Amino acid sequence: MGAFSIYPFLTKVRMAQVTMVRFPVFSFRKQPTPYDESGKQKYYAVVKVNEVPTELDEWRALNVRDPKEEIRVPKEMRDSLRDDPAAFYFKNRGILLVADKVTFDNKTNTVSLEFTDKNMNGIADGGHTFRVIQNHVSPLTEEERQQVDAYVSIEFLEGFKTREDVVPVIEARNKSTPVQEQSIQELLGSYEKIKEVLKDQPYANRIFYKQYEESVGDVEKDIDVKEILSYLYCFDVESFGDSSHPVKAYSSRAAVVNHFADEKNKERLVKYIPLLPEILQLRDEIYSRMPNIYNNDKGNGNRGKFGNLKGVDKLEHGKKEELVFTSSSSEYRIPQGFILPVLASLRNLVACDANKCTWKTDPFRFLTEVEGQLVAHIGSQAITIKNPNALGKDQGTWALCYQYVENAVLKRHL
Repeated sequence: MGAFSIYPFLTKVRMAQVTMVRFPVFSFRKQPTPYDESGKQKYYAVVKVNEVPTELDEWRALNVRDPKEEIRVPKEMRDSLRDDPAAFYFKNRGILLVADKVTFDNKTNTVSLEFTDKNMNGIADGGHTFRVIQNHVSPLTEEERQQVDAYVSIEFLEGFKTREDVVPVIEARNKSTPVQEQSIQELLGSYEKIKEVLKDQPYANRIFYKQYEESVGDVEKDIDVKEILSYLYCFDVESFGDSSHPVKAYSSRAAVVNHFADEKNKERLVKYIPLLPEILQLRDEIYSRMPNIYNNDKGNGNRGKFGNLKGVDKLEHGKKEELVFTSSSSEYRIPQGFILPVLASLRNLVACDANKCTWKTDPFRFLTEVEGQLVAHIGSQAITIKNPNALGKDQGTWALCYQYVENAVLKRHL
């Protein structure tokens, strides 16, 4: 028997040409089908993410979309796993494994898989999910790993004997995502004004406007138009004021897309699009400056401890978080729930009439004048709420930031 893994109960045993992978599960069931007598079986398990076996990394040849960590889908998975681990199971489609044999020990709640051929066995779908889980878990200490409260669904297929049997299943699983509203809007030409306004920006060619476009051509497209729309949504002063706030910019990008697709809004919102270059730059400026502002605030009692806030990751070993809208980087990964309430508060600086929107003053200079108080609000809320996902959805956090900027605008008679 091979050496024990760092994961509890996990062993990998090689016997001749058979690789055995064993790992504990929270629950396991066999799904009866009309095809059981043919030898083709289907099983489901719920597995804690810190117990997903690292050995599966050697069995990825089946997955037709080899995972690229930095494209947009894995980034969203990564943020979900970090910011809202309890919801990760429900948000994620999970992992599909094809094995020669699947067995379950109900005394130890352990699944055993037999793999023999890398062209027939292994991860058939969910490679991105697997990679994001491993990248999240691997840097943690054993104590931190045991505290991760996140689960993933794993589906197992057994009894597929030939490539002709298994390949059509894999292809179908990797093409099963339904057409999204953003793709429909792209077909309708709804994003043409955005393309025109951003065409000279260095990141313009990296924006994808419809499904699958992120994998087309030589230039990697890793900026989802839904992200762009969420930032623009924060500045819709005709929909949001001092008593309502664009929290869905954080909590539901699908709702943001639908907001822009709504016929009552579509024509009205065109006048906001010329502000986009500055809005995107403001987003990255807030992100890049927040850690230093927090660490240098003598009044918060936490100088030098921005990295200790729940949800913030201090990157090590030369790693950097890219800030694409300013061609810069940060040594921190900061939850969107920290950034968006601050960004949305700056909608106080936007003036709109029936035909156009303009800035009341230079938003970058204004930001330098108010950012200390805004970051203090976010830090205080992060300590109180202790959950970055809950903070991002908290109306009070958004209202505090908005009210401070509103008062600052009034004092300056803007």
